[in-house]
Order: sequence, then C-alpha cells, then structure tokens
Amino acid sequence: MDIGAIFETVMTPILNLGPLFMIFVVFTVIGLVVRLGIVRSIRNGLMIAVGFQGVYIIVDFFLAGVGPAATALTERFGGVFTYTDIGWGAFAAFAWGHPIAYPIVAISIGINLVMIVLNLTDTLNLNVWDYWEAIIAAMMVLALTNSWPAALIVAGGLGWINLMLTDFFANQGYPEKFYGFPNIAFYQGTNLWWGIFAHYVARALDKLPFTSSAKFTPEYVQERFGAIGEPAVLGGLIGALMGIGAGFWWGDIVMLSIQLATALVLLPMMSGIVMQALVPVSEAAAEFMQARTKGKQLFIGVDPAIAVGHTSVLAITALMVPFMILLAFIIPGTVMVPLADLPALLFFWVFAAAPNKGDMLRLFITALLMGIIATVSGIFIAPWANNVAQMMGVEGVTGATATFLNFEQGFLLAGALGENFQSLGVIGVTAVMVVVCAIAAAIRVRYNINRRKALAVAAAD
Repeated sequence: MDIGAIFETVMTPILNLGPLFMIFVVFTVIGLVVRLGIVRSIRNGLMIAVGFQGVYIIVDFFLAGVGPAATALTERFGGVFTYTDIGWGAFAAFAWGHPIAYPIVAISIGINLVMIVLNLTDTLNLNVWDYWEAIIAAMMVLALTNSWPAALIVAGGLGWINLMLTDFFANQGYPEKFYGFPNIAFYQGTNLWWGIFAHYVARALDKLPFTSSAKFTPEYVQERFGAIGEPAVLGGLIGALMGIGAGFWWGDIVMLSIQLATALVLLPMMSGIVMQALVPVSEAAAEFMQARTKGKQLFIGVDPAIAVGHTSVLAITALMVPFMILLAFIIPGTVMVPLADLPALLFFWVFAAAPNKGDMLRLFITALLMGIIATVSGIFIAPWANNVAQMMGVEGVTGATATFLNFEQGFLLAGALGENFQSLGVIGVTAVMVVVCAIAAAIRVRYNINRRKALAVAAAD
C-alpha cells in the first residue's frame, strides 16, 4: 500500500480549494473539538473565512493598484537582470503541486504536537496553507540532491525552528499589544525571523537620540497635522507620489490614490471581522488545551494577513517600493530587480511595524535594513528558486525567482545544504539540522527556566 499516493489522493482536492476552505474547515472543527457547539462552530468558521476573504479581496485590490506602479517604476529605471521575479503565488502553486507537499504537512503537524507536549512551543499552528514555504525549501534541496530524505529532514527542521520564531514574536506581546489580537500568533514560514531582527533593531534605535521614542506614527501625524494623518488621506498621498514617480497620467495618479486610500480604510475593518470570530474560538481553545496540558496557555497560529491592514504596514509597503528597486541597482552582484512581489512585501513589514510601535521613521530604517539583507540573499537564492521552477516545468522565462523568497532566510540554509550534499550526504544534512534545532531548543529551555523563576518570584510577592 502506497501511503504517499493515498495521502496525495485525499489531500490534493482539499488543497486545490485554497486557504479559505482550510480556514473554514479547520476553525469549524476546532470549535467542535473545544465544545462550542455545532451552530456556533460553523458560524465562527464562516465568519473567520468571511473576514479572511475580505482581507484577501482588499489586499488583491491593493496589489492591483500598486503592482502597475511598481512595474512602471521598474521599467522606467530598470535594466537587464539574469532572473525574473514571477511572484510568490507561482511558487506557492509549485509547492502544492509537488507530491513532497503531503508528507511535509504531516511531518509539520506532528512536530507541532510533539513540541507542545515537550513544552518547546507555545503555538498551536492552524495556518496549514503557509507550510508552502517549507515545501519550497524542501524542493530546493530535492532539485539539488535528488534526495527525498534530505529534503524532508530540512523541511522538518525548518518547521521546528519556525515555531520557536513564532513564539518569540508572540511572547513579546506584539500581536496583542500592537495589533489587538489576544491569544494569537503569526505563523508564516521563515520570514518569522524578521520579528527577532526588528525587535533588536528597535532596541538599538531606542538608544539613539532621534529615534529613541516612537513619535511619527499615523496617529501622531493625525493629531499634529490633522486630516493628513487619516488612513484615507495618507493612502492618497502615497498613491499620488508613487504615480508621479511611475510617470502616470494625472487621471491614473488620482485612481491610484483612491485605491491606496480604499485599502488603508477597509483592511482594518476586515481584520476586525476576523478578530471578532477568532476571540471565542481562541478563548475556548486556550481553556481546552490548558485543561489537558497542565495549565499551559497556547497561542493560536494564524496567517499574519489579518494584520496587514494596519496603516503603518500599508504605508511602509508603498514607501519601500522605489527603495527596493533602488537597492537592486546599487548592491553589487544583484541578479534580479523586484517586480511581481514588490507589493506583497507587506507580509514582512508586519513583523517590523510592531517592535517600532508604528513609528514611520524607525519602521523605514528597519525596513531598509531588511531590504538590504534580502537583496543580498537573493543573489544566492535566485538560482535555487529557478531550479524549482524548472523542475515544475516553467518555460519562457530566463531564470524564474521571486522577491518574496529573498526574505525567507531559511532558504539560505536549505540551499547551502543542497549545494554541499556531495560532501555532507544525508547523515551530514541530518547532523546540521539536529544541531540547529538543538540550539533553538536550548534557547527555549533557558526561556522556560527563566519564566518559571519569574512566576515563582511573582507568586512569592
């Protein structure tokens, strides 16, 4: 009996239905498991799916507006590069279209449950769709080595690390304190390490005189300068500047301003719908898990898409478009210019906005540093991404990659292991991943010890 073939037969139709189907089913089932009742479980599952559908619609609307401006900016200031940015959506399709996806989903879920039992994670991840990043990492290894064991080991190790990165951001309180989502963690591939990066950059900025306090937030601008800080006006201004830079006709500039203003106004509303439906599910799930894990409180891992509607995230997304293009020209050795994925980088700025409390100056400094690191990473990642595209039969593109992948630092590890497979072998790859995961586990154990000491001191007081 071919277990992989059976798993593929069962999962392919489900995964082909996309993330909304999984969101509805997963949250409905969770509601039933934590005893919310049939009607409330279905209702909450529907409302969470409705909210995410709204988020995706507005994000697509936002991308549709920013995309042509980014393309025009690229063409206006562009040149000849080796690789073409075909967008993260293409690579997500590659991931779910390859049979290695199915064992990786099973392995990732299993690792999550084991880590909960061992108290090595505080997150119960429900964002199954975003396992596609780990799948792409495995496909990079597979394309370089033709070794399924090595590919699965790398994907499993990244799943282990990703949960610990998720915990760091959630335990800092960023999803709740900044975005207003209690008991929630953001889970989305190895871009999670940017939360740690931004956290420590923010600490450094705290010590500089001009950035020591978070002043230049959209709220501050609105209070100080009136309507100019309102989401609609801020979006309109950024849209106008982008349109002018792209060389648009004045009518198109106005329409771009309207599109960005619309996105900044409506996205928070859609996120609010998701949150209203998530609260009873997350509270019931937390109580359910506490009763079965000796009082342990768990975060529910969801797609950070629910946070992209924050004004500072959308604003820095638009502001970083020309700077990402500029970095492609001034950093030596760059092999691609950002194109399809430029607007989609808002999923990374989510992790930078919270540690900087929405301050646009601090956020811009952090985002620029992220952009520099990602651009340099792309020099190495692009060939590996192109291997995946070729393996999946992409034709008519001279080198296919995605700017989104440049920000996924786990691909550097996956690609390096694949490149050195001849000397490492499966045993060597396993050893490297074990060491990396062990280091992460040791940091987590130290965190557990310190947390227990803090609780003991608090109880004594």
